[in-house]
Amino acid sequence: MAALVVAVAVGALAVAIAIGGPRGSVVGPPSADPGGRIDAETELVVEVAGAVIRPGVYRLPGGSRVGDAVAAAGGFSPRVAVAVGGGALNLAAALHDGERVVVPSRDDPVANDSGAAGGSAAGVTGRINVNAATQAELESLPGIGPVTAGKILASRADAPFRSVNELRERGLVGPSTFEKIRDLVTVG
Repeated sequence: MAALVVAVAVGALAVAIAIGGPRGSVVGPPSADPGGRIDAETELVVEVAGAVIRPGVYRLPGGSRVGDAVAAAGGFSPRVAVAVGGGALNLAAALHDGERVVVPSRDDPVANDSGAAGGSAAGVTGRINVNAATQAELESLPGIGPVTAGKILASRADAPFRSVNELRERGLVGPSTFEKIRDLVTVG
């Protein structure tokens, strides 16, 4: 069954590549205006890592999606995790300049019975530490999508969270989402 899911996911990506072709290219000298700024509206620079054929840094047109970044990196490698087909990686998510896309691999640590994965931000309690969680771990929380997860990552880069309540105090999640996740997250 797992092999079938992987085959379908890889087949769908292959069709998308065949129809549209890869839209990105390996990064060379940046296109810059005389002030040295990259035009982020027409061009994105993203890193693609994990279970892809050619991991690296790629230049893509503005408005590109995660699927475009994976295609630019040569598509999924044979080590791609089955979870990609199950929604662990949102191929339709919009990319942002400077973003890092990590395609899960079968070689990545897997969750044990307590819900904690080796190297993950889930502690002994099984709660996700918002001060150490990855984008994917944050997105695994109910009501947290790529945009909110990105806001949480950006906010903690400014200042680590001292309490779970800061998710609300900083305006990162609404009241209903906070109620869904308050017992699933920790700050340390």
